[in-house]
Amino acid sequence: GRLRSSRAPHIATLDGNNPKLTAYRVARLTVLATHAARVMSRDQIMVELKGHDLEAFDRSIDGHISRIRSHIEDEPKKPRRILTIRGTGYVFAKQQD
Repeated sequence: GRLRSSRAPHIATLDGNNPKLTAYRVARLTVLATHAARVMSRDQIMVELKGHDLEAFDRSIDGHISRIRSHIEDEPKKPRRILTIRGTGYVFAKQQD
């Protein structure tokens, strides 16, 4: 679609432009995109990124997802690419309208 991401060299493009995402956020985006249409818990995302679970009550993923949305969503308050599955985690939508 309109969004592309790569773990190496940590680059994301949206409509051919580079949103201002840190390498760390591109890595998170890439993890979600690699598992498109699959709900991933915060722990699953961290295991993919760092090889270990989150510390207890670590909600830093939520802040990073919010910042990623602000750069890649047409309407960040109404996300269509990265969706929150309440009480479970996040899912990267396979297709957007």
